[in-house]
Amino acid sequence: MRTLEQEKDLFFIDGSTYDLLTEELKTTVVCPKDEFRGHAIYKNFHVSNCHRTWRISDYDYVIAAQPGWYESLPASKQQLVFNEQKRTGSCMLIGSTLITQRFWSRLTAAQQQEVISLYDEPIEQLDVSGLPDRFTRLHGVFPDEHGGNCFAAALYGVTDEETILNEWMHDQMFTDMLTRNHYIQTDQPESDSVMVFVRDGVVVHACYMIDDDYCFNKSGQMFYNPWHIARIDKVKTDWKDCELVYYSSAGKANMARTNKQACYA
Repeated sequence: MRTLEQEKDLFFIDGSTYDLLTEELKTTVVCPKDEFRGHAIYKNFHVSNCHRTWRISDYDYVIAAQPGWYESLPASKQQLVFNEQKRTGSCMLIGSTLITQRFWSRLTAAQQQEVISLYDEPIEQLDVSGLPDRFTRLHGVFPDEHGGNCFAAALYGVTDEETILNEWMHDQMFTDMLTRNHYIQTDQPESDSVMVFVRDGVVVHACYMIDDDYCFNKSGQMFYNPWHIARIDKVKTDWKDCELVYYSSAGKANMARTNKQACYA
C-alpha cells in the first residue's frame, strides 16, 4: 500500500529562517544543504520521491525533526516553517496544511490513500481490449512503492519479466540490458520495438511498442506514475523536444533490412 510515512519530518528553510528558529532547534538535527544532498538516511529514495527533492530550490538548511516537533511550535513559528515549505516547493503540503508525520498518523487508511491520490498522474482513457493481457492488466495500476521508471517498463515489454517493473533503471543499465537481449538500433520500427528519446546525448525516456498504435509506458519513478498503455503519437508529442531512435530485436531488424533491400533489387 502506498504511504507517505517517514521516520522524520523534513523542512526546507533559508538562512534567515534558521536564525529565527535557533531556540527551537537546540535538540533537533539540521543538515546544511550540501550535506543533505549526500545524506544516505535523510535523503533516501522514498523520502526524495515523497518530497520531490529535485524540485525544491533556494534553501540553505533541512530540518530533520522528530514527529510532533512542528506541532509543538508556537503558531507564529509554525506559519514561518509552512511559508518556507510553500516557497521552496515541497510537495508535502495540501492547501494550508503541512503533511507532517503527526498529521499523517492521525488519518485513517482510506484518508491516507485519498491524500496520495491527489498527486496521481491522470492518464488517457483508452479502449485497450484486444491488446495482450500482460499489458492490459497493468493499465492504470499504481505501484505500491517508488522506484520503477520508464526504462523498467520498456524492459518489461522486452523480457516479460515482471520483477523488472519495480526497478529504478538508469540509462546505461537500460541500454546495456537492451544489448543483452539482442536489441539493436533500427530505422524500421514495428511492434516489439522500443522507442527511445534522447536529449543532449542522454537517454531520458523510453517505452515499448505493443503495436503500430499503442505502447506500454510509465512517466516517472514515483508511485504517483501508473503503468499504462498510451497512444504512440501522444508520447511522441510529449517528448517532441527529443531525438527519437528505435531499438528492435536483432533478428527482426536484420529481416527488415533484407526486405527493404529486396524492394530495391
